[in-house]
Amino acid sequence: MNISLPRVDEMLSVEFDLQNRSILLLTKAYGAIYAGQPDDGAQTLSGINIDNLPDRYFDFYEELLLATYRPPRENITIGVVLPLTGEYQSQGNLFLEGLKSAIQSQPDELHNLSLVIYDNRSKGIETIRAVKVLAKRQEIIAIVGPLNAGNALIAANSLSGSMIPLLIPSSVQNGLVTLGENILQLNSDENTRGRFAARYAVQKLGLKNIAVLAPANEMGHNLVDSFCKELDLLGQIPVKLEWYSDVPEDLRRQFKSIRKTAWDLMPKENEYSEFLGLEIDSLDALFTISVDDFFDLPKDQEKVLSSKDSSKISLDTIDGIYLPISPDHLSYLATQFPLYNLNTQVIGNEAWQNLEILNQKNIGPHLSRMIVISNRKEFVQHELSVQTDYLNNNEFFFQGFDCVQLLSAVINEDNLDRKTILDRLKSMDEFHGMERIFSFSGEPSNLNKALQVLQYDQNNFSSLGFFKGDSLITSFFQAP
Repeated sequence: MNISLPRVDEMLSVEFDLQNRSILLLTKAYGAIYAGQPDDGAQTLSGINIDNLPDRYFDFYEELLLATYRPPRENITIGVVLPLTGEYQSQGNLFLEGLKSAIQSQPDELHNLSLVIYDNRSKGIETIRAVKVLAKRQEIIAIVGPLNAGNALIAANSLSGSMIPLLIPSSVQNGLVTLGENILQLNSDENTRGRFAARYAVQKLGLKNIAVLAPANEMGHNLVDSFCKELDLLGQIPVKLEWYSDVPEDLRRQFKSIRKTAWDLMPKENEYSEFLGLEIDSLDALFTISVDDFFDLPKDQEKVLSSKDSSKISLDTIDGIYLPISPDHLSYLATQFPLYNLNTQVIGNEAWQNLEILNQKNIGPHLSRMIVISNRKEFVQHELSVQTDYLNNNEFFFQGFDCVQLLSAVINEDNLDRKTILDRLKSMDEFHGMERIFSFSGEPSNLNKALQVLQYDQNNFSSLGFFKGDSLITSFFQAP
């Protein structure tokens, strides 16, 4: 059914097989009805002899016949730029399935939402061509995509100064929205993520001694920089900052350094007294103790415990540790962290939202009550007849679904020009999608500043609330 009406007419002019002509007329009727022209669709259907229509198309014929009696719906056209081939094709095709599923779930009384889809082949040059072609088509009121951060940057630059809304669904890079007022970033950027993580750690959890361990890549530096800047504004600095490079297969140096800091934070006046069985108070000044009353201790027992001792000793002097990591690093961090016995509050990013790894017996108990700051909800409820693969918490499928829901919330009204759509999106205070919450309140008004606060406990994530702008909403009801 993705054939243009002029092309259908061309095929009808040279097609003489009665069955094939019936199928083509059915296609033409569908196109007319979907374009908001039910009378034209009814006229086309009247030219079909159902005796010539294959049985498998009969139900569809009846659905179209019923649709011709409904009042016409306004047709809304959205441009979409996705990597349907090339390096990122799996992401693009999952996103497209999400778009389709959301459109199919729209109530019949709403507008017709049609998509003009361009495959950018995962390439920058094709991205430029696609957005320029779509922007020239006046019936297109908004463009969605692309997914890859590099191509998203290219698209934003290409449409800088334009009035057509460009919805970037996946990128978290800093500064993207500064390229144009028409750029809407649906994922919170890294600055916002790091800032809210620090704010929650200090203002909500009351943590004081906070350590940081992060990858020494652009993502890690962006998250940690914003985290530390916010700590500074709140009157704190990290007690320890450690970096790692490449794949974190061995983090002994970093974790040992953090444990040493934990030892250094122990109160010096009673560091060993509890292990020696002594308790010293002000009454000790009234007595004279002779060294003759004690046996000499062997030299290797003079210090019962030190910072170089076994990691089997649990240390709790570091109140919290911020671990913003890449998704492909989770298995390495999650298996090594428990080995170093740090009794501390873990705060992570959405890379930690992988229950398959976290729920392993040697990992989960050590990360109990971990806090995760994420754009994604703790779980996704659905009532869709789609393949199970798409419902396995795949972020690209749900990003596509949420894009349609978000647009439907602002285009189900009159005056559907580009500027009106852009203004409505930028003034959206709060909208709950299937996977994400959207809030563009505050500055910049074209950046989604809603972030979930999740807690991992008992093999699952639960929501503790979400940030909306600079406010923390600690309880809410999910929109149906």
